[in-house]
Amino acid sequence: MGSGEVTKRGAQIWDFVATFIAARRAFLSIYRRYERRVLSEARGRGVPRAELKLPPQELWRLFHLPRLERLRERRLKPLREQAREIFGAGGDEGLMDAYCGHIYHEISILSEEHRSVGRFVRHHDPRRYRKLFEEVSGYYPLRLNRVLRFFRSAMKRLDELLPGWSRERIVVRSAYLFGERLARRAWGEGREAFYARMYPNGGVVRGYLEAGRSFYESGFQDEARDALALALQSWEAEKDEEEQYPGRRRAMEEVRELMARMVPMTARHVAVLREDASS
Repeated sequence: MGSGEVTKRGAQIWDFVATFIAARRAFLSIYRRYERRVLSEARGRGVPRAELKLPPQELWRLFHLPRLERLRERRLKPLREQAREIFGAGGDEGLMDAYCGHIYHEISILSEEHRSVGRFVRHHDPRRYRKLFEEVSGYYPLRLNRVLRFFRSAMKRLDELLPGWSRERIVVRSAYLFGERLARRAWGEGREAFYARMYPNGGVVRGYLEAGRSFYESGFQDEARDALALALQSWEAEKDEEEQYPGRRRAMEEVRELMARMVPMTARHVAVLREDASS
């Protein structure tokens, strides 16, 4: 496989990861808003949630239709297409592409169901609304919880896929340059959360090492030194994690070897290297 193809695939993978995390975050915002409103309405009416019956206006307020449609069109539709591009006609054996497709379809149906509720806000027809309510009130939690389960399964699959993408140049550099914010949205932790999943053997040290190596091989010396300095800091901060990441020590040896080849180094990086070597 040529380098151009590798670069293209790496870009596709990173776009997929970023879109997936953004789509999940947008859905969770909609889901939590729905849950808060349903519980508030039930408390306000003094009835159990399962017995809650809302008039058209209140049912309509449970969702903001433009937000549902933006999630579908701007996040989920591209996500489904990206999954197809990456995994191809054969699909992903771990079902990531299937999860993305199911999520798209469930949100599409939910959007259309909610659009039908809007008609009864504008046109008073109690008999027809009662029939619609019996259908829609059950569909809302059913579809939302299906999407939630699909996202949970897809997140687990993402953890399984990341190690296989850990040598893609664009993925390696993007995780280093843009991973901090994205990882917090996905796992509630910083860039190190990416590295713990991408490099289950070497952990965070390996993650910074691979970023540094990628920069070094492309002639970006300053960026390489910064990444390797972070590898050193991670090594010092996480010395008790050798059992969890048995490859950390080998990764640290490679950090030192690479730093030794990088001349001239700044005084700051030399000091860090000497301090680590003497410890």
